[in-house]
Amino acid sequence: MNGSQAPMVANEKDEASSLNTQWKNSLTFKFTIVQFVVAVLIIASSIWLIFSTEKKHHMDTQLSLSQNYGLAVIEQLQQVTSKIETLANTIGIVGETYRGEDEVVKELIPSLLDIGERHQLIAGGGIWPEPGMFGKQKTRNSFFWARDKHDEFQYLDNYNSADDPGYHQAFWYLPAKYFQDGHTHWSKSYVDPYTKEVMITASVPMRADHSFIGVATVDIALSGLDKRFNFSDQNPLSKGYILALDSYNNLLADPFDDADAGQSAMLGQPLSQLVQRYPQLAPIAKRIASMDQAFSQQIMASPAYRPEQLEKILAQTPRAERERLTTLINASIKGSHGKAPIVTLELKSDPLFDEPVLVSILTMAQTQWKIILVTPLSSLASQANAIALKIGAFLLLAQLVALLILFIFQHKLFIRPIFQIVSALQSGNLGRLELDANRRQDEVGQLAKAFIARSNQLEIAYASLDASNLALEQQLAMQQLAQQELETKKELINSLLNASQNLICIKDTHGCYSLVNDKFCEVMGIERTRVIGMRDSDLYPAHIAEIINHHDHIILDSDQAQSFEQPMPTVQGERIYLITKYPIKDKDGNIIALGAMAVDISSLKTKQAELEQTIKLQSARNAELRQALDAKPQAAVKEGVDPKGLAQLKQIELAQQAILPQVLHQLLRQELQALEHIFILLCQMDAGDIDEAKLAKFTEALTSQIDIIRHGQSLISADITDIRATVADLFLQDLVAMLSPQLIAKEVEVQIDCPHHLTLPISPWHFLVLCHRLIGNSLQHAFPDGQALNRPKRLVIGIRYHEDRLNLTLRDNGVGISQNRLEKLSHALANNSEGQGSLININHWLKAQFNGRLTLSSQSAQFTELVCELVLDKA
Repeated sequence: MNGSQAPMVANEKDEASSLNTQWKNSLTFKFTIVQFVVAVLIIASSIWLIFSTEKKHHMDTQLSLSQNYGLAVIEQLQQVTSKIETLANTIGIVGETYRGEDEVVKELIPSLLDIGERHQLIAGGGIWPEPGMFGKQKTRNSFFWARDKHDEFQYLDNYNSADDPGYHQAFWYLPAKYFQDGHTHWSKSYVDPYTKEVMITASVPMRADHSFIGVATVDIALSGLDKRFNFSDQNPLSKGYILALDSYNNLLADPFDDADAGQSAMLGQPLSQLVQRYPQLAPIAKRIASMDQAFSQQIMASPAYRPEQLEKILAQTPRAERERLTTLINASIKGSHGKAPIVTLELKSDPLFDEPVLVSILTMAQTQWKIILVTPLSSLASQANAIALKIGAFLLLAQLVALLILFIFQHKLFIRPIFQIVSALQSGNLGRLELDANRRQDEVGQLAKAFIARSNQLEIAYASLDASNLALEQQLAMQQLAQQELETKKELINSLLNASQNLICIKDTHGCYSLVNDKFCEVMGIERTRVIGMRDSDLYPAHIAEIINHHDHIILDSDQAQSFEQPMPTVQGERIYLITKYPIKDKDGNIIALGAMAVDISSLKTKQAELEQTIKLQSARNAELRQALDAKPQAAVKEGVDPKGLAQLKQIELAQQAILPQVLHQLLRQELQALEHIFILLCQMDAGDIDEAKLAKFTEALTSQIDIIRHGQSLISADITDIRATVADLFLQDLVAMLSPQLIAKEVEVQIDCPHHLTLPISPWHFLVLCHRLIGNSLQHAFPDGQALNRPKRLVIGIRYHEDRLNLTLRDNGVGISQNRLEKLSHALANNSEGQGSLININHWLKAQFNGRLTLSSQSAQFTELVCELVLDKA
């Protein structure tokens, strides 16, 4: 009893130890780590979102509030400038109305200037007549009032003294001439030469009877205007200052006055001087310059006044201000008072705050003054950070609570059920596992059912494993058998390649040889192991390797098969070969190799040279005959020689020279086409996919070509050059065998009607030329391509030889010749007349060479019979 309980206790301990995995490998630890990482990512992304997007949104909102404050400042300034312009127009009306009544003018103008809240703002004003308009004897008759030290308006007559340069050329006076009635010209900031007050002048033109009579002005003290540009408690930001520029970019407000201890005040000075003192403000000056340039381009695109029309006023204006003055005059006339866009930029440092600031540049459309609002970024960031921290703390707390709830439900719904499934599987208690699976309807229950189903499948799989192994062994045996069959077919293909009398090779795209047949190694005298992997430059002389490489590039570039004649070094010396090269492609159409098949045509080339030499000798003989005939024309007439024969001698000679090369060219072309067909079959035979049909087709084509070459060799062999006799029936059989591809293509049956072993006293080459040309002519004209006959096609070749005369007859059952055409050909052949055509050329050749002739008979759609009669000399 105790002995049986001990193994059970040991098994339970083993199962318990297998279930108690290390804490770092448990799902609880892993899911906790994953949740912690996810929580960190969520919190980090939330904080980033709050401190980037929300902070930027808050800063944009604060910036918008700050810019709205700047717009409010502009609105207040526009109210002030509108009142100033109204006052200047009122003074102008007084001048126009009471022109010549000096006492009335002196009484009204001071009361107009000293009204309302303008006590510290208006520095002076008055009327400035044109010479002779307020008194013909007076060229200077200004009425000008300025504040004294008691803030009372005092009449000043300094501008009318002879020592004064004259107000008629002043920069605040001349532009007003070009302004329309009711429009105000705001001058640049300047220091009055008599009151020493820094001011800016509003000038309006005065006109009477449409004639310019002077200018009415109101002077604004910049010291009073500067107080209107201070930040107030209404500003939504706690810090900041305002810079104000007039239309010529001179300072209307100096926020650095309190900070510039020991420095002179900058009111009325150009912005460039402020930038020299504080280089941190240089980006503001650069941006304002670009704004002025854009405004000038917009206004001057269609100006009311061109610069040449303003030449008088521009001549009195500094060169740097001429373009700006022209733009302001045209802008006033065009009424360009639309709302200008707000320009914003950031500075890395500021003279007052010594920290990054945000700059907003606003433009007053009425006066072209610029209000520059400068706000430190720290004041914006501090408020944004405070809001971001409150939102971030709330989101962080909410996310932590959500992650805690997720951890509790995850442990209860996922980790614990998985632990129970693993425990049941390891203990082998599938019944308990199936009970839990049927009780649960969620994914965990489906997982338990899947484990049970998989266990059943494993039992079935174990049972079928032996059968699968047996099937695999049988399949392996079949694969080995297929491999042996493949090797056998490879050997058969290699045997066919090596049995070929042509040179066959394959090179990869890099020019290295990958396959050569035995004939290649035999002719080149190089072992196959030395050829494989080598390039042409490693095997052949440099000039031959260069030719082969050039031909390879032609095939790769054209992607087509082509043939070339080239010399090749062999064990017998350098020979001439006709080489056909093809691109070899994979299933996707990409070139993977180059194939070549070479035929030795050295004997043909030699025969061609001999024929050409024979033609040259015959030409020399004809030339001698021509000279003899030319020397004795009368004797030739007496001997019965036709004078026309002398004229036709040249034509006969040319025809004789053309016939032999044409025959040789046709034979070589036929051979080339056959070799190309065989090589295409070879390229189509994939080593891994060779079937009996392809192999039989390739064998049939190769056997047929070998047979044709054998017959052709007996016809054009170099050993029969001097033979003067030909066995007619054997010769015709070889010729028909060599022409079998053309006959098969035409579906023509050839019958030979010739006595057995009839020997003819004629050179085989002459007989070859005659028969080849006549048979080719019959195939071409009797059986044209594309025209079908309702009877079998037949060509009968008959030969009769009697008493030194040879009759060669060719009769076909083709399309025949029309009666009209037949009469013309018969007449041309009978009279040996000049003309074009193969029969006429052969007739000339027969007449000159054998004293022979051609006769022709035919019936349309029935037959054509051609009889060739030759006189043969047995000697």
